[in-house]
Amino acid sequence: MKAAYRVTLRSIGTFDDVNVILVNYLLLPLVSLIMFLLIAFGASQDYSRILVGSVITTGIGIVVASTVYDQNINLLDDIFSIRPTFKNYWLVKFVIAALVLSLETIFLGVIGLLVLNKVNIIPRLFLALPFEIFISVLLAYFCAVWGMKKENPYWLSNIVTGSLIILAGMIIPVSEYPTWLKFFAELLPISNLIDWIVNSNIFSQRMLILLIKILVWYLICILSTKIIHSKLLEK
Repeated sequence: MKAAYRVTLRSIGTFDDVNVILVNYLLLPLVSLIMFLLIAFGASQDYSRILVGSVITTGIGIVVASTVYDQNINLLDDIFSIRPTFKNYWLVKFVIAALVLSLETIFLGVIGLLVLNKVNIIPRLFLALPFEIFISVLLAYFCAVWGMKKENPYWLSNIVTGSLIILAGMIIPVSEYPTWLKFFAELLPISNLIDWIVNSNIFSQRMLILLIKILVWYLICILSTKIIHSKLLEK
């Protein structure tokens, strides 16, 4: 099992060495946070939504990058023929992504909310961490699976991460969107998570909707696995 983690870590370009890790997951996010806070101080808008939403997408890049590496070294064919257990293949990627996501959420989220004087949100930020991890790895898995054997395996992950700031309701709540945009935004559970963290009581209707959407995305991921697996076997 330790070997699986070492191999997976080497498959992620931003995990090449300690310096690269510190730059990509500590220094650059910290600089972005400082710039974000400087902007927030000069405006009347509530930036806590953007701060909370921006720290929950890290896992997508980690899982997809590791899967693309497997594709580049022609390991995916073996994966589909051998079909290793979830624990020996996907869980390793998810655990690494979850650890990085958790550290960024705790470090950047807490600092940002303290500076923005949103201390009341911090407990819910910690309570929401398991949901952040579930959402992140589900979306990462979905993007990774549909990118397998494609000429550009990053095509879906680029679309998802690029549009997430809008679809997640980071700037304004999704409830204020026009109907056509609200339809697409409601497909993702991230806006519900942000609404729950920022505005809601611990037990509320938002939490129930969030759990239902996470379950739906879990089923979508299972269906995607079956579809892609059958397509690749046909080839």
